Amino acid sequence: MITKPQGYDEAPAYMGEAMQLPAGCYVCKILGVKQERYNEHERFLMQFDIAEGEYTGFYKKQYDQAKHSDPNVKYKGIYRQNMDGQGTPFFKGLITSIEKSNAGFTFPFGQQGNEKTLVGKQFGAVMGREEFLTPEGEKRMTTKITQIRSLDGLKDAKVPEDKMLKEEAGLPPQTQYGPVDKYGFMSIPDGIDEELPFM
Repeated sequence: MITKPQGYDEAPAYMGEAMQLPAGCYVCKILGVKQERYNEHERFLMQFDIAEGEYTGFYKKQYDQAKHSDPNVKYKGIYRQNMDGQGTPFFKGLITSIEKSNAGFTFPFGQQGNEKTLVGKQFGAVMGREEFLTPEGEKRMTTKITQIRSLDGLKDAKVPEDKMLKEEAGLPPQTQYGPVDKYGFMSIPDGIDEELPFM
């Protein structure tokens, strides 16, 4: 007789499929940040994870699980935001949301090592699911941050509907970089770097 192990009913079922974070509103914690120059813009990179609820530590668990089969796997809880030009209002919104989410915190711009002051701080993330094509031409879904808000701002947030690839009559499906050819290959522009930092 096979008996049910303790914690079986509460345990997630790992069936060889990729762990998937549902669309929703999440309280997140910052694990690391850095600034880099990218495509002639200053860009802010933030490593984060889910801080509360059923999916606490989701990205770390996903990373640890994937590492068993691929030692070169990259951590996926990364958010990128241009800081200059048209990205400035969005970057200001990000910093303001972090400040409002952490009582008494004001980000010290211009101070050496100020990126360390963000580690451990919380923010609100509205996450949506987006369809994409793999290099083999298979359709998959991924969950991404669509908005960064203060923790209070999550109360009024609406979870976006799934964003599906556009397939117009006679035209190949579109990816974030453009169309995919009949063999499932896409043209990636020069300078695109999908490697994730920190891990």
